[in-house]
Amino acid sequence: MLRARRERVAQNGDNGQLERAVHKQEQTVIIGAGLIGLATAHALLERGERVRVLETLMQVGGGTSYANGGLLTPSMAEPWNAPGAWRHFAASMTDAAAPMKLRGLALPGLVRWGFRFLCHSTPARYRSATQASFRLARESVRLTRSWRERLNLSYDGRASGCLSLFRTGSSMHEQLATSRQLQALGLRFTRLDSAGVVAIEPMLADIARDIDGAIYFPDDEIGDAHALCHALGRSIISRGGQISTNVHASRISLREGRVWGVETDGEHLPAARVIVAAGVGSVQLLQDAGVRISVAPAKGYSLTVDFGGHSALPALPVSDRIRHVVATPLGQRMRIAGTAEFAGWDLSMRPERISPLAAAFRELYPRLARKVDPAQGLAWAGLRPVSADGLPFIGPTRVEGLYVNAGHGALGFTLAAGSAVLLADLLKGAPTALNPAPYSALR
Repeated sequence: MLRARRERVAQNGDNGQLERAVHKQEQTVIIGAGLIGLATAHALLERGERVRVLETLMQVGGGTSYANGGLLTPSMAEPWNAPGAWRHFAASMTDAAAPMKLRGLALPGLVRWGFRFLCHSTPARYRSATQASFRLARESVRLTRSWRERLNLSYDGRASGCLSLFRTGSSMHEQLATSRQLQALGLRFTRLDSAGVVAIEPMLADIARDIDGAIYFPDDEIGDAHALCHALGRSIISRGGQISTNVHASRISLREGRVWGVETDGEHLPAARVIVAAGVGSVQLLQDAGVRISVAPAKGYSLTVDFGGHSALPALPVSDRIRHVVATPLGQRMRIAGTAEFAGWDLSMRPERISPLAAAFRELYPRLARKVDPAQGLAWAGLRPVSADGLPFIGPTRVEGLYVNAGHGALGFTLAAGSAVLLADLLKGAPTALNPAPYSALR
């Protein structure tokens, strides 16, 4: 089609205008400048694509990437729809502090998604999704490390390992079983008793008597996803990519059954390809273009406590299996994150959801909590895009030229680099490091 346009305009003697129009038309537009969208732009630039990223907010990484748990954790690859998950959702209706909370007002919008969520909670499907998630996560962490070292990206990122902590009253049986299944795929882990926990993280010594044990995962990493967004953004711009913030992509325009561009507020941006990487906002954009993906918003909370260099902080992130929260050291800050609240598009900050984060920090690190009150930390909430089967949607859709990279749930940071490279290779028709079928946007 582009060749035909060149020939028609050449016959009219307007070659310069044509070349400018075609050059502009051949760009790839990415909707969403969170970590998924920016990682995708980076991967495409490395493959010679011309990219432009559009972001509704005033800055990159201002949505769900802003203050997440700060973990890259192949060790936590399990989807949320474990067999029997429906019992936890049902019980949460009357429990304000339930780690996974379902609010009645959100039920009408979750019927279709919820049915698929439960259909994928059989033991066989859950096991298959966990393995596919781990494969992508392991490759993604490898790529993130490579980008950090090669591009000198600064985001408090480091290979730290992670402790999955089990205190009195909790059981590590289920996670040990999952870890053993993934061991054949490359997961490394060590089981520790309370003395082993204190040896590897002395700042947990105050609660040693309450620790039943832990599983240490040496290949997990930590980092500030928001800072990584800005670091990637600078790298993208330095290599000729474009990032436009405060631009609302209202619709993907189609012509003759294929992508023609993106409609923004008062402007049409031509594009040969459009990649939708807008988190929970991807659902409506794709639906308006005739593409459906089964993704629902789940609100997650975090609390960031800044110690300002006045105290030594833990060396390792900790996943507390009693409170269902993670505590992550990020430079001179501690990030406490957790809970999942299915409440539609509501982003309001509920005190009853934030206070358990502060309580968990006090229980884990009582001495640190006496130095800085965690309740005075910066509270935040964001919407995680949770797919019904626990795996992201990555790749081409049924509309020619339209691609998607969305639905990563609580593992957006972990899966970003791997998802970006997988999509970039699919777009370019190159061999992929992983089998793309489990993440197909056509499933």
